[in-house]
Amino acid sequence: MWQAAMDWLLQCNAEPDNALLHQAHARWLAADERHAAAWRKVQKVWMLSAGIDPLEPPTAHQVPAAPRMAARRRSWPRRALAASALAACVLLLVGRAPPADYSSTAGDHRQVRLSDGSHIELGSDSAIRVAFEPGARAVTLLKGQAFFEVSHDAARPFTVQAEDVKVTVTGTAFDVDLSRSAVSVAVQSGSVQVRDRRGELAVPALGAGDSLRVGLNQGPAQRSRVQLEQVAAWRQWQLLVNDRPLAEVIEQLRAYYPGVLLLQDRALGQRRITASLNLRSPGSALQLAIAPLGGQLTQWGPYITVIRERASPPGKKK
Repeated sequence: MWQAAMDWLLQCNAEPDNALLHQAHARWLAADERHAAAWRKVQKVWMLSAGIDPLEPPTAHQVPAAPRMAARRRSWPRRALAASALAACVLLLVGRAPPADYSSTAGDHRQVRLSDGSHIELGSDSAIRVAFEPGARAVTLLKGQAFFEVSHDAARPFTVQAEDVKVTVTGTAFDVDLSRSAVSVAVQSGSVQVRDRRGELAVPALGAGDSLRVGLNQGPAQRSRVQLEQVAAWRQWQLLVNDRPLAEVIEQLRAYYPGVLLLQDRALGQRRITASLNLRSPGSALQLAIAPLGGQLTQWGPYITVIRERASPPGKKK
């Protein structure tokens, strides 16, 4: 959630007079208390790091304002200050990762063999917690992505919890991806039952080649068919994207990219892309994703990369 809050901070500061953007930000805050909590943390760290006076908390009828990062024509010292403040946000919030039994580092995968013989492959920057009992096997996906090959045991169902979404199986192979906006499940073999504890999901069991995307905020679940070789393509260091918003692609690349990626341009993030990207070269993959859509990268210090729309040449209209 903190990464999304940082994106909003950057976007709102880049367009302080964009009423539609601030209204969208207000809707994001209202959609989930966790959004508002993440926003408060990022805002507090930013204000402390940049030496900005705290803002008065907005009323229920106000659009929450972002602390001004800088004027549109930033000087380099001011930009360096912004980069330092954002880096402080990262250091504080990354350090508060939830406790995990198994985790992987950024840019790497990890193989895990559980006591029941089940096998899990963790994607980059992913984490799980395991709780096995005599009558149940439970795994919680705390962040990232994991591929499960579950040993069959009808007497001990195997469940994977990711936010509000629970996947239940007795023996199968499937992928679960937890992003800041959705939980996605794709089945390679066998079948799984997906439930949403908010009571908003009622779908038949998923079989081989089925995938399901459940939004964490609102909207109906999206069920589709995928080729079996495309399930968990990340295991072969491929990111296969079919007509998805660029913001979602950036979210998936963040786990592999060295440093922090911040999306400054909301309109750019909504443009859609179809591509096959190499996760072993996340920098090249990012360039390949944004270039056809008119994006460019700006480096703020050694750790922060800002993604924005490419400026038009002087005198040329977009």
